[in-house]
Amino acid sequence: MGQRHTVDSPPPDSSTQMYETFGRYRLLGLLGQGGMGRLYIAERRGVQGFVKIVALKRILPHLADSAELRDMFLNEARIAARLEHPNIVATYELGEVDGKYFISMEYLPGEDLSAVIGRCQGGQTIPIEIAVTLAQQVAKGLHYAHDARDGQGRLLGLVHRDVSPRNIFVTYHGGVKLLDFGMVRNPSGPKSVPGVFKGKYGYCAPEQLEGGRIDRRTDVFCLGIVLWECLTGSRLFDTGNDIETINAVRSRRIEHPSVLRPEVPRALEQIVLRALAREPGQRYQSANEMSEDLDRFLLDRSNRPTTTSVGQWIETIFGSERAALKKSISQGDNAEGALHRLKAIDAVTVGTPHLERSSSGRSTAQPRALWSTSFSVAGSSSGLKAAPVEAAASAGDELTSTRPVAITARPSVATGVGPRRGGTRLVVVGSLIAVAALGGIGALAMRGESLHSGAPASAVTQATSSLDLRSQPAGASIFVDGRPTGLKTPALLDGLPVGRTVKLRLDLEGYAAASRETTLAAGQPQTLSFALESAMGTIRLVGVPRQATAELDDRPVDPSKPIAAAVGAHKLRLELDQTPLVSKTIEVRANAETKLDLSTDRSAE
Repeated sequence: MGQRHTVDSPPPDSSTQMYETFGRYRLLGLLGQGGMGRLYIAERRGVQGFVKIVALKRILPHLADSAELRDMFLNEARIAARLEHPNIVATYELGEVDGKYFISMEYLPGEDLSAVIGRCQGGQTIPIEIAVTLAQQVAKGLHYAHDARDGQGRLLGLVHRDVSPRNIFVTYHGGVKLLDFGMVRNPSGPKSVPGVFKGKYGYCAPEQLEGGRIDRRTDVFCLGIVLWECLTGSRLFDTGNDIETINAVRSRRIEHPSVLRPEVPRALEQIVLRALAREPGQRYQSANEMSEDLDRFLLDRSNRPTTTSVGQWIETIFGSERAALKKSISQGDNAEGALHRLKAIDAVTVGTPHLERSSSGRSTAQPRALWSTSFSVAGSSSGLKAAPVEAAASAGDELTSTRPVAITARPSVATGVGPRRGGTRLVVVGSLIAVAALGGIGALAMRGESLHSGAPASAVTQATSSLDLRSQPAGASIFVDGRPTGLKTPALLDGLPVGRTVKLRLDLEGYAAASRETTLAAGQPQTLSFALESAMGTIRLVGVPRQATAELDDRPVDPSKPIAAAVGAHKLRLELDQTPLVSKTIEVRANAETKLDLSTDRSAE
């Protein structure tokens, strides 16, 4: 009789292998493990030779007793169970075995979009029609989720908040699926902790960084990023540095895709740029609007892709053997052998990371996932130091970030959130680290990237302090140690460890950033007031044709009037009847007017 082992053991010879059973499921292999849980490939057997291959997610055993983690896990399952759509990964079952909850979901034979983009580097690019088809299918799935209603017909108000290439999956059959509803905003579910950023800095909308209103238009912006990157093969906002990436999302000029790929049609470019409008009111107001425009674009193309042609194209870039193995797993044909063969193939191809270019032209190494199937690793477990969260970020820029404010590990303490003097009160304690990490249980890796969170930190009782932050004028975004808190002045940050020096920065459009370091002391809240200095100038255009249109940093402006602009470099573009007149960089100085006479200066692109 064969030796019994758990899925954590090195796999013995398959001829003698016996697999762990978990309720009605047999666990065939470990697809991925993160700080919060594990995801397995499993099979459920029934009568008369019935076999169903699934992906099965469950909480790590030592965290299974956490009520907060369990609530987040169950909330993800409840949301996912409501969503039945061809472009959303299917959830089959929420179950419990010996007090351990699990989610059973669809196993997808294919690759995530980040892997697809990664393969299309150098001379190879994603065909324009395929890139549009992928985005259009994701838009349809998003619209369905945004319009989901409860049993009484009331709008649920779901917002995905993490639309990125790693959460979009393309199967070898040509299907396109939206993954990972672990960070979905659900007004009726567990509430987010203020100051905890949800998502990936390089794949978020400006309002996510600035603590503004999050709605379906936020997902539209993120999908615009994905489509831009599919068309260009480059990263739009990623700079390799969190704070630079945040600033890029908020204010850097968005290059037209045709600058990097001249064959991108103008009609498609307009769709992309509308989705990427920084002001939500100027974007598509729904994913359905964007889907309809993409569909109309495809109708005018002679080679509109089919699901078959999409699947065949994916197979050409990943290889027929890999495609055949993943298809065989989904069909239950010798899944064990196929898993071992895939590991052998990936051991050869995964060792060398591919390069992804940012829009600035700089290449950055992005390690490829062993199991390219879905969810992203996020966060660390309750009671752990913040270091594992940093490890998650370096491994793929994807986390539910506690880094904006949470600094230290402490025993779990009740977190209180309430108003104070018209501002915001934020308690920053060890439990905030735990709750932030809980938000990532839905972001558990199906890809097989294992981020070991290390040994738990010992519980240490530590005095805490508070910071009362104010500014004149109010409404400035607060950064702690270079990380966005999502809060605006006036605000109280409570529960900070005494004796620690923190770097504070306030950022308000039209004003110079104000920075200060302070060492936290025990006692009454430390009040810090900032007088923000104006950092504005004006641009005046002379000799502009009456019918000309103007954009400053991709924002429409009136060329006949003085244009207010923040100090620094800005990209000015003027067109007449869709013909470029001027495209140049303008330097704005504080409290000064920059004059541009077009009768003598007609700088071309």
